[in-house]
Amino acid sequence: MNWIKAPLVGLLCLLLSACSKPSNPTIKLAINPWPGYQYLYLAKEKGLFKQAGLNIEIVEAPSLAEVKRFFHQGKVNAMTSTMVEAVMLATKQKTQISIVLVTDYSNGGDQILARPTIDELKQLKNQRIGVELGALGAFFLHQALAQQGMTLEDIKMLNIEQLDASDAFSKDLIDAYVTYPPYSNLLVNNHNLHSIFNSSQIPRTVLDVVTISTDLVKQDPTLITRLHSAWQAALNYAKKHPIEANNIMAKREGISADEFTAELAGIKVLSAAEQKTDLTLKSVSYNMEQVCSVLNKINSISFDCTQLPNYLSVGIKRE
Repeated sequence: MNWIKAPLVGLLCLLLSACSKPSNPTIKLAINPWPGYQYLYLAKEKGLFKQAGLNIEIVEAPSLAEVKRFFHQGKVNAMTSTMVEAVMLATKQKTQISIVLVTDYSNGGDQILARPTIDELKQLKNQRIGVELGALGAFFLHQALAQQGMTLEDIKMLNIEQLDASDAFSKDLIDAYVTYPPYSNLLVNNHNLHSIFNSSQIPRTVLDVVTISTDLVKQDPTLITRLHSAWQAALNYAKKHPIEANNIMAKREGISADEFTAELAGIKVLSAAEQKTDLTLKSVSYNMEQVCSVLNKINSISFDCTQLPNYLSVGIKRE
């Protein structure tokens, strides 16, 4: 019977070997143009994901709204976005997803641009403001207006995506627009606009995160640690080779290296170490709850925010 036993033992060994190794699933990561996300693109270009043992495929998306759409449609299983899109996806789709990296927080990058006749936020009363209603725009506008004692009811809000904003100004459909780089640069240059409010005035409110299907995290318990390793390797590479790195990242956005460097001034990029110190688990969770509360107020979602942790978890590893 040894001739039967041998193949069975061999098969058992193969099965045990497969079980002992963590899986390495393909991560399809949707990324839209934003300076903080470009370090992930740099990691891909320089083979840093592969060095960390990660199988990551980058899927290009033109806007935050499109990133969320890709995830919702099952075209990707991971995405870069602000906390707003992560919360909206979790509450509307009831998909279990995990925040595994905070890439940066906006510190001036997100802006409200207006025509020259509008000098300050209070002058937006009864004006036509363009926003991406299914993305960050409405949340950011709500927070900005609240600081001035105003509400969304004080303005006329139009749903306009980033790629359509220039045309909206050309056709005189809007007086101001909620935007971010690189789109903000193009709008300023093409339509004689200026910034009347930016995210540095509400610090650490707009968090940019990498969100992954929770199933992927469960398949590979080492995924978060290895992702942080690749992220830090990309930051280190950019610090050591700033000209090359900025050229690579700027090219993806279709801008010059100098323009990309200027964009970085509007954000605070977080290192792997700062995931544990600069933004604590408690503060990320609080931001998540705050976003959920505001999205309910502006009728972007209808959801019991106490249930949010069941669908959106903060999976940033703490040591």
